Amino acid sequence: MSGTQNTMPVRADNFGKTVLLLGNYRPALTVARVLSSDGYNVLVSRDADAGAARYSRAVAEIWETPDTDDPKRLFSELGQFLKSRPDIGIVFPLMESYVRAFHAHADKLPEDRLYVMPNKTALTICFDKARLLEIAETAGAPSAPAVSVSSTAHLDKAVEEIGFPLVIKPNDSTIWLGKRKALILDDLDAFQSAFPSWPDEHNALIVQGCMVGPRINLYFAAQNGKALRYLSVQIGDTDMPDGTGLATEAETIELTPEVRAIGDALLAELGYHGVGALQFLRDSETEALNLLEINPRIGGNHAITAHCGMGLEGLAIRLAAGEQQANDLRVGPAGIPYAWTTGALRGIGMSLRNKELTTTQALLQALSVLWFGLKTRCHITFVWSDPAPTFVLLARLVPGMKRLL
Repeated sequence: MSGTQNTMPVRADNFGKTVLLLGNYRPALTVARVLSSDGYNVLVSRDADAGAARYSRAVAEIWETPDTDDPKRLFSELGQFLKSRPDIGIVFPLMESYVRAFHAHADKLPEDRLYVMPNKTALTICFDKARLLEIAETAGAPSAPAVSVSSTAHLDKAVEEIGFPLVIKPNDSTIWLGKRKALILDDLDAFQSAFPSWPDEHNALIVQGCMVGPRINLYFAAQNGKALRYLSVQIGDTDMPDGTGLATEAETIELTPEVRAIGDALLAELGYHGVGALQFLRDSETEALNLLEINPRIGGNHAITAHCGMGLEGLAIRLAAGEQQANDLRVGPAGIPYAWTTGALRGIGMSLRNKELTTTQALLQALSVLWFGLKTRCHITFVWSDPAPTFVLLARLVPGMKRLL
């Protein structure tokens, strides 16, 4: 199968100029726009249409994905679709559910295509948070004390050992805890309220000590464990009141020697080959860094990397094809803010419905979000040359409009 497992390098051009993006959510718009401008014919999977890619000028066609949560059936139909479309030479998984399930179901896909994925070792470790924390310790990457648990008894014991405040998050990050990527719990009452019993949909959870401070994202590309691109970002706000959600406001920052050293060590330890994003939390009091996770895929707020000229889209394809790249590190610029306005407004609406915000608080936050969006030049979904997807996403926030659309 073509991609990062090649023993002999080939050129990406050998696979033609038609690419299928798997995962129709916010980064699909940016990747489609960049690749389309580079001369690619771009298809995007339909999925839940969270990115409204079907309305983008950069997207030539939508693959109508089957309505199923079963990855075996999904990849079986993907394989049949690709066999019927020999013109699609490149398949680029973006959404974590596709990336996570890829190697388990790759036997259902034709072998004569280029699959744009990081190396299998990196994928396996990054998706096992407990193992990743072990690797991080070996690489000298700091992280708060953490325990992997798989039963109520283990969970209770881990909570007692770690102490409050603490964070509990899924080992499988595609399955949230209710409406949260993670839960920050301040005391025993909060824990007992959140976990009256073991959540059946989870095989394992991670219990970790809690730090309070800004999140740092490090977007990267690496070749055989050596960094080629770094862009450092500090998250300013998210779509959840407790800061555990998806980033809605952020700004690029200087790459510090500490963050670079940790990134270099982890990429080398994983032999990382491809693109991805490291996430840290910096303690507000001690300035200590805490490794949260490594996402072995294009980042959700990928638009900022394109805005800063990192070229991760084409680079990911060339790396997957086995093209040797010059080992020259390029670091992205600091001081560039970006906004995900539709995500921020959706988050405010959710918090209002959940009674986490009053009407006055929600209104003030919405005005702040709109003002930040107006004065920011980089937006996660919106560009002037292709405005329709963002207008559709905004319209969907209005009750009743989604069904009409």
